[in-house]
Amino acid sequence: MVERMQELLEAERAGVKCLLAMAEGAPEGEKKDFLARLCADEGRFCAGLFRLIGARGAVPGKNVGAFADKVLALAGEGERLALLVKGQSWVVRKIDEIPQAEMTGEEKTFFADMREAHVVNIEGCRKYLP
Repeated sequence: MVERMQELLEAERAGVKCLLAMAEGAPEGEKKDFLARLCADEGRFCAGLFRLIGARGAVPGKNVGAFADKVLALAGEGERLALLVKGQSWVVRKIDEIPQAEMTGEEKTFFADMREAHVVNIEGCRKYLP
């Protein structure tokens, strides 16, 4: 379970990194606000994963997933958003793969919230795809 959470923590850190850069580069307005909200969600889930990993007696890793660099290497905003949707979908799949029996009640609540936020954010991103 800790390995799964560490993997998700790396992915969420990558989300923060790329969304922060995308939000900073966006013109003022609805899209910038949307990207900033997504970045805040990713940060919230980083903090939650950090806490849950510690609750299991493990030390949270410090790595940032390579996903951020892949997103930021793309030139077009549409390409970046499309890859971001794939990354958000990957997180949903990884959460769905966690056996319920391996989770504590607190973890079940956390992952249900994390999953739902990612599903909502996927739909929000699609709004901005060309």
